[in-house]
Amino acid sequence: MRIIGGAVCASAACLLAALAGCGAHEEAGRRAALNSGQLKVLLRGIEDMPQGFSDRQRERWRPPFRAKDGDCRALFDAAAGRPPGRGLVAGAATTYEGDHLGESAAVGLAVYGEGAADGGLGRLERAMRGCRVAAAGGAGKGDRLRVSNLRIPDVGDGAEARRFRGRVGGYPYEIHLVVAREGNALITLVHGGVTSPDAKGTEELARVLAGRVSTLEL
Repeated sequence: MRIIGGAVCASAACLLAALAGCGAHEEAGRRAALNSGQLKVLLRGIEDMPQGFSDRQRERWRPPFRAKDGDCRALFDAAAGRPPGRGLVAGAATTYEGDHLGESAAVGLAVYGEGAADGGLGRLERAMRGCRVAAAGGAGKGDRLRVSNLRIPDVGDGAEARRFRGRVGGYPYEIHLVVAREGNALITLVHGGVTSPDAKGTEELARVLAGRVSTLEL
């Protein structure tokens, strides 16, 4: 009887484990489908857009050049919709128009699975520390942006920001880049234009985006 009882218990345990596994897979699939749809909707029709920005959208951002430094390249890639891939569940990217000539705000949004956001966030945090000069590779390439700190307080669950300033194509060029975390989501924002971007506008838009992301069931 003990052997039979043990077999029954073992079978029951296997059944429970299998059901738990199925539930986990179903939940992961549901989250992936839900997030993929929600991210696109979330980035559209922002009614509380800060003054100076429009919710009119364009194609995702294209970096001004391919940075030869891996850390700088990782930051540019995240804003262009190519975030760190380990543990990534879903992502979306877009670009909003600004009021000034040539002004735009590019947003990359990435959602990670449980426990995986630290990996993605950690990669971009290391990139923030390691990216000091963003420059194009190859002989004769004069595109070069020096990086300095930019204060962006109290955005989401934590944020870091940098100012990139220099010359691209022979002309003065400046952008603000923000990486913010909200739960299991990472927001990468790039704000720039022909004229120097307004740091207050960068902060306000980052705060609005973090607030919208906080409404997702992540």
